[in-house]
Amino acid sequence: MIAVAVLVCGFAVGMAGLLNYFKYRSTSLRLVKERLLVTGRAIESGIQSSLSLGLQFGDISTLPGTLERERATDSLILSIDIFDAEGHLLYSTDRLRVARPVSPNWQAAARKAGNEDWYVEDGDESAAGMAIDNNFGLVMGHLAIRYSYERVQQAAHDVGQQLALAALGVFAVAATLASLALLAVMRRLDLDVANVEAALRSSEHSRAQALALRGPFGPALKRFIDTTRTAETQVTDLRARLQRGVDA
Repeated sequence: MIAVAVLVCGFAVGMAGLLNYFKYRSTSLRLVKERLLVTGRAIESGIQSSLSLGLQFGDISTLPGTLERERATDSLILSIDIFDAEGHLLYSTDRLRVARPVSPNWQAAARKAGNEDWYVEDGDESAAGMAIDNNFGLVMGHLAIRYSYERVQQAAHDVGQQLALAALGVFAVAATLASLALLAVMRRLDLDVANVEAALRSSEHSRAQALALRGPFGPALKRFIDTTRTAETQVTDLRARLQRGVDA
């Protein structure tokens, strides 16, 4: 029974720990993406203002400086890239990426999302992106904020270790308390069972004597018992007299 109690405590605490871990993981990833999109919205507003002035999408001279400033605001951001509808990279805070083609996963996610936000989880190529429209609602390009997915996973892993240690401590305390409580209950039950067993045995012995006296040899057995008791009384009285005589 103690083993069953320990297993139940382990299952309950383990399931609670797992649920908390996966809930934290999904919530933290959602918050990271929303935080990146806030940065993307600020950049998109600047691009919209420049397009309203009649500038071409690829000729915004102030955009590289804006991208650098926004990237420096968050250590999680690896780079901020802007590419057109055909998949040609126009701007990037990482100069080494300018000569590289845009990730096919980014292009596929951008085409599938249309004017909606899109996300790609692919190691160092993980990104949160959005479409950039002109004043007429036409998609001019896409903004991709590349972030370190490994850092997000490492943070979740660290929290998972802390939850595991906390769950282990809770399990040890819960299992100990459950075992002690079960031992106390079992001792009380053992005492109650022993009392009931003694009462049953006493009742069974009295019932056996009563049944014996009611049988065909009951009268003879009753006379034998009475004679034995009388003889024991006489022997006890004789011993008392002899003792008094010796003392005199």
